[in-house]
Amino acid sequence: MESPMERSPNDFRPVAPEYFTVKLIGWALNTALYLLIALVPLILRLFGVQTPNWLAIAPPLAVLLVALLVLRLLRRRVRALGYLEREEDLVVRSGVMWRKQLVIPYGRMQYVEVTSGPLERKYGLCKLTLNTASGSATAVIPGLGQRTGEDLRERLSAAGEAKML
Repeated sequence: MESPMERSPNDFRPVAPEYFTVKLIGWALNTALYLLIALVPLILRLFGVQTPNWLAIAPPLAVLLVALLVLRLLRRRVRALGYLEREEDLVVRSGVMWRKQLVIPYGRMQYVEVTSGPLERKYGLCKLTLNTASGSATAVIPGLGQRTGEDLRERLSAAGEAKML
């Protein structure tokens, strides 16, 4: 494995490809829930309750339209996630439309934690959260492989201890 110093300054490491599947499952569950709620006027109409046509048709169509737009951006949003270990700091990037790069100096780190929910565990993924001395700067790297997340936590903890004032 190459050291962080041997990579180019713009060589961000991507998240695991399985993270797209996790996000896709979340998208499907959210869409199903919102669609079920949006279908309530139509279901009431089937049971004889008078509802206007627009109220029975517009909400489900709006939910489907928004869901398709979110689906269209989903892969790009996952691809935009990445991190870069540098000699003095960690850079975390995210976002497609509103891009964000967060630079965390190793000396400012308070603690690093690795967490995973049931769906993430099923796909062997975890989320690394890095908290700094100021509560306003928290870096989150979702979609890391479990082993990658644990190794990164150890490297960041060691770098943080070495750079403490």
